[in-house]
Amino acid sequence: MFDRAVVWLVNNRVLLPGVTTPAGMVAAVRQEENDRLHAALYEAVPYGLRTEVVRLLEVPEKKRVSELERLRLGPMKVSGKAMRLALDRAREVRGLGAGAVDAGRVPAARTAGLARYGLTSKAPTLKRLEVTRQTAPLLATVWHLETATVDDALDLLHALMATKLLAKAERMGNDAKLKALPQLRKAAKKVAAAVDVLLATPPATDTGELVSVVDAWSAIERVVPRKQLAEALATIAAVVPDTDGDDDAEWRAELVARYGTVRGFIPLLVEVIDLGAVEAGSPVVKTLKGLPNLIGRRKVGAEEVASDLVTGSWRRLVFANPDLPHGVVDKAAYSFCVLEHLHRSLRRRDVFARDGDRWGDPRVKLLAGAKWTAAEPKVLTALGLESEPAGHLAELASALHAAYVQVAAGLPGNSALEIVGGRLKLAELGKAEEPRLMPPFRQLVNSMLPKVDFPELLLEVAELTGMADAFTHVSGAGSGMEGFTPSLCAVLLSEAYNVGMTPVIKPDVPALTRGRPVQVDQGYFRAENISAANGPFIEAQAKIDVVRARGGGLVASADGVRFTVPVQTLSAGLNPRYNWLPTASPSPTS
Repeated sequence: MFDRAVVWLVNNRVLLPGVTTPAGMVAAVRQEENDRLHAALYEAVPYGLRTEVVRLLEVPEKKRVSELERLRLGPMKVSGKAMRLALDRAREVRGLGAGAVDAGRVPAARTAGLARYGLTSKAPTLKRLEVTRQTAPLLATVWHLETATVDDALDLLHALMATKLLAKAERMGNDAKLKALPQLRKAAKKVAAAVDVLLATPPATDTGELVSVVDAWSAIERVVPRKQLAEALATIAAVVPDTDGDDDAEWRAELVARYGTVRGFIPLLVEVIDLGAVEAGSPVVKTLKGLPNLIGRRKVGAEEVASDLVTGSWRRLVFANPDLPHGVVDKAAYSFCVLEHLHRSLRRRDVFARDGDRWGDPRVKLLAGAKWTAAEPKVLTALGLESEPAGHLAELASALHAAYVQVAAGLPGNSALEIVGGRLKLAELGKAEEPRLMPPFRQLVNSMLPKVDFPELLLEVAELTGMADAFTHVSGAGSGMEGFTPSLCAVLLSEAYNVGMTPVIKPDVPALTRGRPVQVDQGYFRAENISAANGPFIEAQAKIDVVRARGGGLVASADGVRFTVPVQTLSAGLNPRYNWLPTASPSPTS
């Protein structure tokens, strides 16, 4: 719009002012709009809430960081205690009451920008702001944290269930299976010997007299004593799954032994996370909400639990614990049964968090009703689809079937792949031998590398790639300060070496005085700028002749080893973290 205005002024021979004049006018309008936004949010916040959010900037006694910094910091460990702390964090943020503030007049994009400013700024910086300018970013930050803390808690629940509980219990269950194999082998051998005697015993003697049970047992006991046979049958019954069981009985039994990990946070999970569900997940949510009342009691009857969720090997663990009276449910096994259903339903989004984003209901963001009717023609035209999905679904089904047939046809001739227990098992990759000329070539390359200090190299790369242009201020404005690149490189160097600002400060260099790196750190150094700065690096790398000769700049990395990929594949493509550029360019995959 600004460019079109300039063209109109030129065509109509209007005398244009200097560049600074319209820039000043635009800045004044933006400042006025920002003031109105801050004032609107300030007036919408009650006095009590305003006091609470400002108190977040204070550092409590005997603490090292402010309350805001503590709430901004997500969970770092995967454990039952960390889960309780994550739920307490979500409850504390929701308890501030920022969700009750009506800010319908403020666009979502502006609140997101304010939240970004509040999440990335240091507490002392926010504390120095004027009260109306201070309230707006703090309110937006708390709004963001109300959703982020719920997502963080469910992320932690998923990691806890998948890695620390389910996976570990499955490994321990497999170990228990392996340990039980020798006993099972001995027991099976004894039973087989007894059955062999029984099969070899004729039903009648030569005189036509029927063989009695006593005679049959006498023949069996000459081979296997009855007591040993009973012990062998007991061993087989303990190892082999029941008729209504499954292969998961061993690891689920190991899982029940870790009940103490989850017992403490189940009531908090029900209290803090507002879970919703589609029809398939409704029984899980209903059962979970009633779980805290059951685990707080000494005895729970079988008629008080949701028996339709207790299936497979869970039935024996829940209803047939030999250490409990008949009709009494094993609360630990029942709790893990419900949590396993919850974990599976959350991953399928049959169950979702109403206050979450990543774990929220994806159907909420779909257009429906009049909105979909208005947008349907444009959406279908852009996607090249018909209003009736039957033809498109049939085409996809045909393509999927053809892919399955192609894969199945290649399985018999693939010596590196086999199917074991219904699962695909790939052969291990052997170690690739290093070429004979590689050691001298590596030595030659190392001798050709220039010996420079890392700060000098960082400054040179920054100048060649224009990396500093990607670092914008938290307010969205660019950097107009003189000597910004050295200041930015100083901050990068201090962060990379974790040495603080003191070693990179030089009082006689204006760009490296104490105030400059601190200013750049607080206003420009944040994650999205670092991601954006990778774009110029990747573009510059793709222009190097030797890189183009070895693969066009498409690079992958694994365990710190970077290697070129000649073509784009499913495992090597454009990394979405760096696809901020207008035109896609080769980029390293993670």
